[in-house]
Amino acid sequence: MPNWCSNSIAFYQEDDGNAMLEAFYADVQKYQDYKDPETGKHSDWVGHWLQSNRINTENLYSRGFFSNCEFNDSHVRIDMETAWGPLQEVWDLMADKYELAYVYISEESGCEVYVNTDFAGRFFTTRYLLNYFDVDDLRLDADTMAEYGERLRELGDETTYYDSWDEVLDDFKEFGFKADDVNGLNERLARFGIRVYEYSNE
Repeated sequence: MPNWCSNSIAFYQEDDGNAMLEAFYADVQKYQDYKDPETGKHSDWVGHWLQSNRINTENLYSRGFFSNCEFNDSHVRIDMETAWGPLQEVWDLMADKYELAYVYISEESGCEVYVNTDFAGRFFTTRYLLNYFDVDDLRLDADTMAEYGERLRELGDETTYYDSWDEVLDDFKEFGFKADDVNGLNERLARFGIRVYEYSNE
């Protein structure tokens, strides 16, 4: 069984029009709950879109499933669950067919895949992440728990997403940590058994 990667992809036109964007949305929307004409079974596999557009999937890795598709004024956002990591080759084909550009954000914690290709933060602003954790699983000594346990419990309660480095530092200011980058911060956090992840851009 694979680790499932959560992806959000924003497809957009680089010119001022949106005719191709509207056509793309109308096309993709049909495959969120595709009914196979031969078997009558419903499926949200992205491969149905590829096959219907006469794209050979024999040597194309396409293990992914549509979970949402919505049209906004400036872009079409598709949410997709994929096995192990992003399906860039598939998204390239989708964009090329309708002469669109795209950026995406992907998260798969098991293999530590954290990617955000939206350099400008136009659609996806997240840059750092702290996964939820159970303080009791950290097996910290009594002194550390007495000093930091309450704050660690607050931080570990849920996955936290950060849009900037300043936001990260603000969350950890009570620890007295000063760091210029995520690596420096994680060196200090190692004693607690937790770490902050930085999204790569490729």
